[in-house]
Amino acid sequence: MITGLNSISPYGLCGVTGFLLGIGYLFFVTRVKSESFSDLIYVYVWAALGAIVGAKLLYIIIELPNIGSRIGNREANLEQYLRGMISGGFVFYGGLLGAAFAVKIISRYFALDFAKMISILTPAMPLAHALGRVGCALIGCCYGRETRMPIGICYTDSLYAPNGVPLIPVQLFEALADLVIFGVLVFRLLKRTDDYERSGIFERYVAMYACVRFLLEFLRGDLARGHLGWFSTSQWISMMLLLWIAVHKKIKGKCFERE
Repeated sequence: MITGLNSISPYGLCGVTGFLLGIGYLFFVTRVKSESFSDLIYVYVWAALGAIVGAKLLYIIIELPNIGSRIGNREANLEQYLRGMISGGFVFYGGLLGAAFAVKIISRYFALDFAKMISILTPAMPLAHALGRVGCALIGCCYGRETRMPIGICYTDSLYAPNGVPLIPVQLFEALADLVIFGVLVFRLLKRTDDYERSGIFERYVAMYACVRFLLEFLRGDLARGHLGWFSTSQWISMMLLLWIAVHKKIKGKCFERE
């Protein structure tokens, strides 16, 4: 049984813990690979800020079509609705793109090796995200479908999930998948040589997570994430990212062949 906590936000606490674990990972991997911890931690902070901005922007974009209907149904006035959009709600894929964009910009501005920065920083993303999903499970957002299986989570004081109904713990499934992805990426990073350009760490992460997210979306029970046809917004983004990975890999492979 999970109840809400009024004094400390479990989601915020998990988010901070995930961020700190990312720092711990960077400290470890930079020692093993003899890289500059100061450069990476600086870019990591900017990547975290980019992730927050990107996750919020995509949430706002997805929510924009609902403004008219909710205001018209008098669920809230315009000011209340806009405040709610700003104060809460994040979409992970927006955070992923925001983080990658921030790493690209900061690397270019300070003349850092982007391939190295993104390759070493990437495993920190699923690690931090896993803790974020634990936070989701604690407060009830991003909840799963109703279930009669004994693994169901039953909330009693959630502001997001239906209370008193056993729900599939899809947030915890995703957290576990993120930890597995983290392990795979770290193994790949430590196994490879210093040829970060060919390591494909970021592409592998995006491909693995997109597959996991596409499947887990079928277990989700919340309707706030948006739908288009048979699939959710996140599933469409997952398919587009997998297509991008396939095209990018083909183009990248041809470039290496010419070398």
